[in-house]
Amino acid sequence: MNWARITVTTSDDASEAVANYLFEMDAFGVELKDAANSTTSLIAYYPLDDRVNTRVKKLKDFLSKLPTWGIQAHPAKIDLKRVESEEWTEAWKSSFPPQRIGKRLLIAPTWHDISPDETDILIRLDPGMAFGTGYHPTTRLSLKMLEQTIKPDQHVADIGTGSGILAIAAIKLGAKHVDAIELDPTAIPVAETNFTINGITEQISLSQGDGIKMVQDKYHLIVGNILTKAILPIIPYCPPRLHPEGQIIFSGILESELEQVQEVLEEYGLQCVHVTREAEEEVMWTAVLARFLG
Repeated sequence: MNWARITVTTSDDASEAVANYLFEMDAFGVELKDAANSTTSLIAYYPLDDRVNTRVKKLKDFLSKLPTWGIQAHPAKIDLKRVESEEWTEAWKSSFPPQRIGKRLLIAPTWHDISPDETDILIRLDPGMAFGTGYHPTTRLSLKMLEQTIKPDQHVADIGTGSGILAIAAIKLGAKHVDAIELDPTAIPVAETNFTINGITEQISLSQGDGIKMVQDKYHLIVGNILTKAILPIIPYCPPRLHPEGQIIFSGILESELEQVQEVLEEYGLQCVHVTREAEEEVMWTAVLARFLG
């Protein structure tokens, strides 16, 4: 089979919305690559048939609408190329090998036959299905900090669960229960599938809604691998939903945005106690661990 490769270069802010839309148009898989000047390239693959031009037109229309929703998509470039390879599917899969994150976490796509060590915590996920598969710095930062922070029997809230990877890791690291909340309805079935694959559905409550303000429980740990634009409005809702000794992990923060996040945390009685960083090409991503002041 021949494939059509559609590459969209857009702003970091618009990348999640564009990725979800590519999947809504039945993309076989989507790769994300950080580009220069706070932009992201999203590479999607479709069968090469008479629907390709229609998909490109729909994508152009979608990009043009994003500013009306408060999302700037510039430069919003679209590139279409023909990929002549019967072996494309296997080539795509080969770009997602199993990877170790932190001391014990082992992330592996479902198609890999892998034998984990006795101390490994194995998480099965398929790349290209939703944000958060361990192949982006923000997810790796979140997982490392989660492994260092979580304690047995804790109650956790995962805000913007996406693929569900942080919720899965939290349970496998010892959490008693996770409330996984996702705004995008198209990501809900993806998370459900991943929870089933990993055998943890009974320990997770999955709901579609707008962040932490949708729940009223108190948590030992709140995690969110989302962009700063989404983190800032969430912060005011966190203190009432956090146990006195509770902690917060936020990832998806650019180095240039870190000071602003710290200032808003302090405004609501929280302090940043630890920062981790990971660079990808010209972009420096950060994750923060925060708790109540004092």
